[in-house]
Amino acid sequence: MNDKLYKRLEIFGGAVVFAIASLLHFIYNLTGESILGALFGAVNESVWEHLKVFAIAYISWAIIELLWARPPLRKFVWGKALGLYFLCISIAVFFYLYTPLVGKPILILDILASLFFSFLAHFVSYKVTLFKENRGQNFYTGIMMIFLALIMILSFTYYPPKTPLFKDNSTGLYGIVSSSPKSIPTFSEPSEVFL
Repeated sequence: MNDKLYKRLEIFGGAVVFAIASLLHFIYNLTGESILGALFGAVNESVWEHLKVFAIAYISWAIIELLWARPPLRKFVWGKALGLYFLCISIAVFFYLYTPLVGKPILILDILASLFFSFLAHFVSYKVTLFKENRGQNFYTGIMMIFLALIMILSFTYYPPKTPLFKDNSTGLYGIVSSSPKSIPTFSEPSEVFL
C-alpha cells in the first residue's frame, strides 16, 4: 500500500464525495428523469434522497481509493463500512436535531454540515483502516453493511417507507416526484404494473 497516497486520497475524499453528491443531486433532472438518473440521483427533496447521493458518492470514491492506493482490503472494507454509516447517520441526526430548534431547514447549514460530515467520515475510515487492532476480522460484516446500504439505495427510491425520512416536505409525496406527466412508475400499487 502507498501510505502517502492513501492518506491524500482520504483527505481529498471529503471534498470529492461532496462534489460528486452535489452532481448526483441534480442527475435525475439532468437525464430527463431516466431510470439511471432515478437510481443514482435524488428524485425528491427528502432526507433519504440526500443520504442516497452521499452514500453513492462515498462508495464510488472508496472504489477509486481501493484501486489506486491498494490499501489492505479486509481492513479497508471495515473502515469504509463504518465511515459510510457514520456519514449517513450524522447527516440525518444533525438535520433532525437542528430543524425543530430553528423551525425550518436552512440550506447553507445543510450544505456545510454535509461537507463537514463527509470529511469526518473519511477521517473515521482512515483511522479504522490503519488502526493496529483492525486485523480485518470484521471484513464480512463490512461487506454485509455495504451490501445492505446498496440494497436500500436501489429499493427505497421505488418503494419508500411512509416515514418522515422518505417524505419530500416540499410536495408531501414519497419516492419519485416527477415534473413531467410521463414519469417512471413507482409501482406503489400492484395494479400499476399491468396498466
